[in-house]
Amino acid sequence: MKILAVKLLGYKEWTESLGYDREWLIQKVQNEFMMRIHEIAAEYNTFPLQLRYDNFLMIVDGIASTQLSQMLKDIQQYLPVKIRACLGFGKTPLEAQSIASSCLSNEKRNDFKDYVDEKIAALHFDINYNTQSLHHISIYDSFMEIIDVYLRLSKFLYKIGGIIQYLGGDNYLGFISISDIEKVIEIVKNDDKIKVGIGIGSNARNAIRLATTSLEKIRDNREMAWHIEKEE
Repeated sequence: MKILAVKLLGYKEWTESLGYDREWLIQKVQNEFMMRIHEIAAEYNTFPLQLRYDNFLMIVDGIASTQLSQMLKDIQQYLPVKIRACLGFGKTPLEAQSIASSCLSNEKRNDFKDYVDEKIAALHFDINYNTQSLHHISIYDSFMEIIDVYLRLSKFLYKIGGIIQYLGGDNYLGFISISDIEKVIEIVKNDDKIKVGIGIGSNARNAIRLATTSLEKIRDNREMAWHIEKEE
């Protein structure tokens, strides 16, 4: 699997230059940055997992090294600081990001090699009945349930070499190796709190689209806990 790790250089110092009444401005600017990054990433059929706002990961199987270089140039023009990126290649998304992250930390030279592309397995998780629970519990209590499920899913996917990001609402987006799909299905089948749409595609955007398609089919049939859509 191929993961691109991106670091905004000097971002902490840049935020501190905004003065003391800056938190509202930082939040505004960070969201503007990520909006542009998401737009550019979609053009290249990838997807950023924003994690810390000064570091994020991108799922880049199916994207040539020349495209990655151009994408980073496109992103750079919308940022107030320089960026550095490293490409990691591994058997799982977790291993690939670890290698990419190590490169960022050690400031090694990282050439964007044309590694072999693998199919991407995207997981679109959803909590059952969380939205309906807002009729009888508070907004914050509902969010605490979301955080609790997020933590459980994060730990589980980490064990099998996957990565995950909270999407907002009661949704999460994960990525795993195709060989580990059955492990995810087994967990979901035995957990009445969650369901998962699984998409398998040649790039991140296609895989996510298919995962969301799967999730909508599950929502139309409440007896289902999981469903898989594959790219033709």
